Amino acid sequence: MPTTITFCGGAGSVTGANFLLKTDRAAILVDCGLQQGGELTEGINWKPFPYDPSIIDVLFVTHSHIDHIGRIPKLVRDGFRGRIISTEATRAVAGALLEDSAMLLEIVAKRTEHPILYDAHDIEAAMKLWEGVPYHTPQSLPDGLSFEFIDAGHILGSAMVKISRGGRTIVFTGDLGGSSVLLPPRDSAVGAQYVVMESVYGDRTHPYEDPNTRRDNLRRAIVETAHRGGVLLIPAFATERTQDLLFELRTIYADGGIPEVPVYLDAPLAEKLTASFLAHPQYFNDEMHARITMGENIFSFPQLHVVADTEASHALDQVRGPKVIIAGSGMAQGGRVLQHEKTVLQDPHSTLLIVGYQVAGSLGRRLIDGAKQVTIMGEKIPVHCRVEQNLGYSAHLDGPHLLEFIEEAKETVEEVFVVMGEPVSAGFLVQRMRDHLGINARAPENGNSFPIEL
Repeated sequence: MPTTITFCGGAGSVTGANFLLKTDRAAILVDCGLQQGGELTEGINWKPFPYDPSIIDVLFVTHSHIDHIGRIPKLVRDGFRGRIISTEATRAVAGALLEDSAMLLEIVAKRTEHPILYDAHDIEAAMKLWEGVPYHTPQSLPDGLSFEFIDAGHILGSAMVKISRGGRTIVFTGDLGGSSVLLPPRDSAVGAQYVVMESVYGDRTHPYEDPNTRRDNLRRAIVETAHRGGVLLIPAFATERTQDLLFELRTIYADGGIPEVPVYLDAPLAEKLTASFLAHPQYFNDEMHARITMGENIFSFPQLHVVADTEASHALDQVRGPKVIIAGSGMAQGGRVLQHEKTVLQDPHSTLLIVGYQVAGSLGRRLIDGAKQVTIMGEKIPVHCRVEQNLGYSAHLDGPHLLEFIEEAKETVEEVFVVMGEPVSAGFLVQRMRDHLGINARAPENGNSFPIEL
């Protein structure tokens, strides 16, 4: 039987990553994430896996975003008993993210009359199977395979998975980054014969690549909104994006020259994960590692206020005067940010600042696309505030840098599978690889299976 790769999720869409590699005597998964977006998309999460979870030997986790880990407890609930392997940093934050996800999924289940997808028992069972492995530490797998984690540069502890046998290698990139001021540079896929790679921004170029430029744009948004007397509301993912923003705001306030408006972190999960970040300084770049190990809290500054509970969160909208609010969720459609959006969106003096990818169908995407009215918690809300983007804080490589990444491995790459992107984005990147690099590339669909020589 030839070695095959099957795309069980994350093909033709940004979220829901789930890839199956099978040899004669081994079955290996890479990622097991939630499909995210509108209600119809979320219903996919309740469908059975297209394979028997009990036959899987190993599940590799590239990083802790919920679209890469969000169905792991369901996998365990459905019979998986193999090894779960990630970096230590990914494992350290995954439990809290899964607990938060379980609460949100319970709400969705009640609304859509689905059964509970998983519960605390399933999360606990998953964490007992989960182990952390450092970067650049090759280890053996069944059927003569071996693996190694290399740095993906996306979020703290994010990894590409290199799986090898007989001198041939396939690399699963997970999500690729390179813009964070906190992390080391990404590694490369040089030497690989096959690459399964993301394409979130495969058809776009980030306008604010330079760290100083994106910081200047964040500073401008604070100054202009404060001068109007409004609120700068930033929906942010709890993992990495919030920490990047806190560090940037710390730097901006330390530099001076802006109004001393208060900054409120209204995201209990992000607060918890920030503490986990500080507990793993070895995953930061050399400068940040040194600062943290010397005792500096790189995410704290005098203007920062952590919102304690739901009551304080609701009261925050009654606090007069300009302010900055960072709240979850990152796609503006869940968590505490919803309550703030009901107030901020109606205020022409305020600004909603989008700093990350917004999946099709999400509230954040509709706002970016110019919606004049949205429904939040059953209430129709007119949009009068400014809606801006600062994609310089994206944790994903843009199209030119994705092309650069694969060009580095051009000498050995035989085939590239372009996934984790909307069809237009993935298709555009495939065409660029073919036309500009002469590389054999394709954008598979979910359910597609291909033989590979490994």
